[in-house]
Amino acid sequence: MSELGDVALTTPDREVRAAGATATLEIDGVRLVDRLAAVYNAVLAVVWAILIPQWSLAALLFLVHAAAAAMPVLLRRTPQRLTRPVRILRDIYPLLWITAWWIELDSIRRLLHDANFDRVIGELDRAIFGTHLDQIFLPSLNDLWFSELMYLAYFVYYLTVIVPLLYALLWGTAAMKRDMTFRVVLIYVACFVVYIAFPVDGPHWLTEHFQGPHQAGLFYRIEQLLQSGGAALGCSFPSSHVAASTTMAILGFRWLSKPAAYALTVGAVGVIVSTVYTQNHYAIDSVAGIIWAFWIQWTVAPALIHWWECRRGAAAAAGSS
Repeated sequence: MSELGDVALTTPDREVRAAGATATLEIDGVRLVDRLAAVYNAVLAVVWAILIPQWSLAALLFLVHAAAAAMPVLLRRTPQRLTRPVRILRDIYPLLWITAWWIELDSIRRLLHDANFDRVIGELDRAIFGTHLDQIFLPSLNDLWFSELMYLAYFVYYLTVIVPLLYALLWGTAAMKRDMTFRVVLIYVACFVVYIAFPVDGPHWLTEHFQGPHQAGLFYRIEQLLQSGGAALGCSFPSSHVAASTTMAILGFRWLSKPAAYALTVGAVGVIVSTVYTQNHYAIDSVAGIIWAFWIQWTVAPALIHWWECRRGAAAAAGSS
């Protein structure tokens, strides 16, 4: 293992946690993240079933998600010995679902809801901060060098999520891979459920963006290109960028070396500030993303892991009787 991994996994408490995670997060070939993905796919199947009268493709999406909800059944019948490519695919498929789920959110928002909840969140944002920071931050600090720093920070979001996951999948222990995969999928699912039930479109869609010298910047243009192909209506509160990057910082301290964890923390801070600066989110969206990440990782994830451990214990007891 690389030096990064050696530093990350040498302390006794992390060895105990790693052993425990390896021993408890699989039942008959099914992992907790498999069950989580299946449950969310079942939720999406219900949503698309409701929307069948409104859109011809809804029936197809219903069938896709209904089939995906049955994935644990298939995994129980999968041979224990897999080739390396199949093993890698088995590890990453829940993460691949995140992109597909994100793409669907825009259509769900437009078909399922006639209105948004921006008035509620906008009033809360103004009540807390006295103004809408997304409307004054960029116009007040629009020098090209600073705007490029902010748009670079916004782009770093992708690196804070992808790089640690790649490291875990390629060089991490089984415990690291399973724990990080589960917790990353969990934070995105937690955000997506809010978007489906309580859509907030946010400044990206509803406010006129400031025109200025920042538009000549390279990273501004990169961000605009990414937004043109991946922005989804109704996905502003809480900010999934902030929630995911904060989660990766938490996982950095959980699994990686201190330098790597500090780097992820700096990246998360940059994402928190830049989501508001780039006029993609209300400031309250970023605050909610931070709170959501810590609550999910410190409360919900441990509760689900405990529930899964209890199920595994019951299954082991039944098998030995």
